[in-house]
Amino acid sequence: MEIDQRVGIEKINHFFHHHTLIYRHLGSFYCNSCHKLFEGAPSYRCYECDFDLDVKCALMAPIACEGQEHIEHFSHQHAMPLVHIDPQHHIQCFACQSLCSGPTYACTTCEYFLHKSCAELPLLIQHPAHSFHPLFLRLEARSTCKICKKKFEITLIYGCKQCSNVFHICVKCFHENPLSLLRPSIKYRYHEHLLCFIEKYYDHIVHCKASDNYCHQPKASNDLHHLTNSVFLCLNCDFKIHFICGPLPSTIEHEYHMHPLSLVDSVVEANSDDYYCDVCEFQKNPQIRVYYCKECQYIAHPHCVISEIVKVFNGDLGGVKLKVIGQDFWEQPQEEEWDMSSSLTLFDLLSSNELDGGEKRDLNRWFKWDISSKGEDEDSKVEVADEDIIDEIITRYPFFNQQEDLTSFFFDEFGRFVRKEKLVVNSSDLSLKIVRVQGYSIPVTLAPVLQTLLHKYGDISPDYWTPAMKSICFFFLCKVRNSMHTTRFAHITKNLLRDWYYYLKFLSFQGFRIDFLMEPLTKVTRAFVGLQLARLQTEVPTKLNKKIVKLQQEIADLKAKEDICNKLFESSSDPKFIKDIFTEGAELKWKTVDQVLF
Repeated sequence: MEIDQRVGIEKINHFFHHHTLIYRHLGSFYCNSCHKLFEGAPSYRCYECDFDLDVKCALMAPIACEGQEHIEHFSHQHAMPLVHIDPQHHIQCFACQSLCSGPTYACTTCEYFLHKSCAELPLLIQHPAHSFHPLFLRLEARSTCKICKKKFEITLIYGCKQCSNVFHICVKCFHENPLSLLRPSIKYRYHEHLLCFIEKYYDHIVHCKASDNYCHQPKASNDLHHLTNSVFLCLNCDFKIHFICGPLPSTIEHEYHMHPLSLVDSVVEANSDDYYCDVCEFQKNPQIRVYYCKECQYIAHPHCVISEIVKVFNGDLGGVKLKVIGQDFWEQPQEEEWDMSSSLTLFDLLSSNELDGGEKRDLNRWFKWDISSKGEDEDSKVEVADEDIIDEIITRYPFFNQQEDLTSFFFDEFGRFVRKEKLVVNSSDLSLKIVRVQGYSIPVTLAPVLQTLLHKYGDISPDYWTPAMKSICFFFLCKVRNSMHTTRFAHITKNLLRDWYYYLKFLSFQGFRIDFLMEPLTKVTRAFVGLQLARLQTEVPTKLNKKIVKLQQEIADLKAKEDICNKLFESSSDPKFIKDIFTEGAELKWKTVDQVLF
C-alpha cells in the first residue's frame, strides 16, 4: 500500500486492477471482486473505470494455487482452483445462476463459484441477435437480458459497448439457445419485425400476443404447460408469443414415422372423445394444433417433435412455409400483402375525422369503448352460471311445444339486452394495429377473415356509409365470424351467443347483408339449447345428487347442534350453576356495564 503524504489521500496499487485505486470514505457500490452491494461504505475506487473494491477485498492478500489446476478470471481477484461440486450442496454459479454440479472453479475464501463452462466462455462474440457490433463478456450492474428479459442486479453478461449499454445477453441464454435460433429470421404475418425462437425461456409468458392463441381457451392448459417456456421473441419490441401459438413449419420429417407430418389446427375423429399422441402416448387436447399423418392417422404433439422443428429453424427458411393458427381456413389463392409499417390502431380510426358526426353518434348509442381495461372486458369474463341456465330450461321447458320455442326465448332475451344495454368493446380490441385490405381498414389479426368474406360474398356493405364506418362494421363482422370459427359447441356460453347476436343486429340495422350469418346463429343457438337439454339427463342429475348429499349432511350437522342445545341443562354436571348464570345474564341484558359495576 502507498500513502501520498503531500495531499493526504490514501492510494493503493492493486494487482487486480491496472490503475491506482483511491480511497473513498463513503459511497454506494458493487464490489468488483466479491460482487456484494455496499451502501454508505468506504471503498478503493478507480474513477476512470468505475471500479470499486470494498476495504476487506482490497486489503486481502493474494491466494496461490501452486501445483493445482486453476484459473485467474477477470471477475475475481483470487486464483480459483478446479474442484468437483456435489449438486446437493446447492452452490450457485455466479455467471449463469444455476446450481453448480461437477467441474467448477471455486474461491472458497470468498464463496465465489463458476461452472467450468462459464469460466471458459469467450470474452468476445459475434451474435446473430446483434450482428452489427461485437458483444463483450463483462461484469455489469443493473442490466436486463435482451433475450429472456430477466433483470440482474449484478452478473457476468455479454454487452455491446457501442449501444449505450442497452443490449445485453445473459450467460444462461447464451448457453441454452443455439446462436442460429437467436438470429431474427422467422416471419410472423401479424407482426412487422422478424422473430427469433427461444427454446428455453426463463419464465412463463403471461400475455401471449398471438392473433389466435390457445392461452385462454377452456381446458387447454394441460397441453400448454409443456409449451410456455419456448417462445417466439421480437428483439426490437416487447412482442412475445408461445411456441404453440406461433408460426410453425407446415410439414416436418419425423425420424420415427415413414411419412412427412403436416401441421393441422385440430384432429377430430367421429365417435371418439379420446385422442392420444403417438410419440408420448399421453392424451392430447383436440383443440390444440398437432402434426398429423392422415394416411396412418399418426398424431404428434408439437412439443414431442420440437427437435425436428428446431432443425427447420436452424436451416435456411427461404423455402419453408410457416403456418399460423387458422391459416388453412382463411387462406386465399391470391392473398393481398399488407403494409405493416403503419402504427395506427382501431382506436385511432374511431377517433379520426374519417367518421362523420352521425356515424360517431350511432356507434356511441350501441357501444361503450373501454380504453382503460388491460384485458378482456368484464362482461365477457362473467358468464351466466350453469345453474341459472338449467333453472331457466327446467322452469320453462314444460310450457314449450318444441325446441324452437326455447330458441326464441333466448333471442327475445338477447333482443331486450340490445334495447337496454351497450356492448363493451375492450382495450385489447381498440389497440389492434390496422392494415388496408381492399380499401378497408381492419385489424391485422382479422385481415385474412375479411379477405375470405369479400372473396366469398363480395362487398356486403351499403353505399351510404363512409369507408371508416364500413371498416368498423367489417371489424365487428370479422370478429364474430372468427369467433364462430374457433369456438367449439361444447364451449359456447349464453353470453357469447348474446354478444354474437348483438353485433349482428347492429350490422343489420346499418344495412349490411348478413343473412349468411343470422341463419347459422339460429342453428347454433338451437344446438346450444339441445346441449343444455342433454345435460338434464346425465350431468345435471349427478350434480343435483351431490348437492342433495351435501345438504343432507349439513342438515344432520345442524340437527346434532340442535340436540346439544336442547340437552344443555340435562348434560351439565352442575345444572344449578348453568341455570344461575343463565338467569343472571338475562337480568343484566339491557343494563349498561356502568350501572352494574360502578
